[in-house]
Amino acid sequence: MNQCTIYVSIQQCEKVVAAIVEAFRDQLVEVSADERAVTVTDKKWFSKSKITFNLMREDDDQEDFLQMKKGMYGFFAQIETAHEKVQQKLLYQITALNVAVGIVASKEFDQKTFAAIMAIAEEVHGIVFLPTGDMLDKQGRLILNTAGESEVDDFLVTVSVDLIDGHIQPSQSGEARKERSIKLLQEQGIPYIPHLPVIVGDEDAVIRSKDEMVQRAIALCLIAVYAGGIAENGQIKEEREFIEGIIEQFGAAEFFTEKERDFLNDPQPDRTDMIQMAWMYECYWVLLWALGYVEELHFPDEICDVNTAIDALRSAGDYDTFYGNAVVRSKQEILDQADLIYRYDWACVDARINNRTVAGGLNDEVVVERHRALNWLVRYMEDDWDHVSTDT
Repeated sequence: MNQCTIYVSIQQCEKVVAAIVEAFRDQLVEVSADERAVTVTDKKWFSKSKITFNLMREDDDQEDFLQMKKGMYGFFAQIETAHEKVQQKLLYQITALNVAVGIVASKEFDQKTFAAIMAIAEEVHGIVFLPTGDMLDKQGRLILNTAGESEVDDFLVTVSVDLIDGHIQPSQSGEARKERSIKLLQEQGIPYIPHLPVIVGDEDAVIRSKDEMVQRAIALCLIAVYAGGIAENGQIKEEREFIEGIIEQFGAAEFFTEKERDFLNDPQPDRTDMIQMAWMYECYWVLLWALGYVEELHFPDEICDVNTAIDALRSAGDYDTFYGNAVVRSKQEILDQADLIYRYDWACVDARINNRTVAGGLNDEVVVERHRALNWLVRYMEDDWDHVSTDT
């Protein structure tokens, strides 16, 4: 074996570099200017070996890192094992990772080299993935392999203190909200895991402003109307002229995101994009609820009432009226729904990974769009609309 990867949940990447330098302090260590690559050279009388450490950070390329984590999550989630508790904790650990250290050596790892690699993992509380498909903890013990085997009875999930944001910061209100959600899940027969974290509590939550909600709601409604129209009749020019008139009517030209503007201006939009944008009705429905236009968010087993959703904006007729008639729900109500949808989405993801029907009749497409909207409302990770995460 001459390669492996260390995965870490840590905010200060320089700590990883420092651990590498310390572990190989008796050899020649060269660190790149951006601290994304470290080369270790071991010069002996008649031979020379080299080990390269390439660091990948989530904040450098969020999309690629997310896809990597999804792949790893799926890889370990599909393994049949008697160690289900360990497996679930490993899956949660994977969702918290934000640094990957790819390690490649010019020669096979000897005992000393591998011990140094494990010393790095221990220092930064990382996990080590081997080419065989084995995942090791920081002490070198097998967490899980493709045969479902494990050498540990339990696994301690490590999330950097620096990375604990509002989504997972424990709080009294957050814990109470989680308990209420779990009680409802039990009543509805929806699977759940008790160690799925709390979301941001009342004490720390900062909900989007009324201005933000109203503008986003208008943009989502118009983009969904346009997408649905061209998907149904293919009349792109006519539908664009129609929607541009409504955009002007509501003074909404500046309300759209970069991706939405690209879609509106695309002379030949992809059908996949049409369908995805048409799903924005579900996000719009959540915002209508948050603005008091919809009385309650029903159980997410079917799509929203599209005609009612459109009528809310159409009957207002202009921005000022739509804004004036809106009554923003309380922070507590919005957080209640955000916590519940987070756990619904976990059940959907778990079912999808394990090729099972989603329990309780949940519609996974409705769930994920609601999750997107609610995470935006509670400022999860402070993501803008185009990059809202729906982690589970």
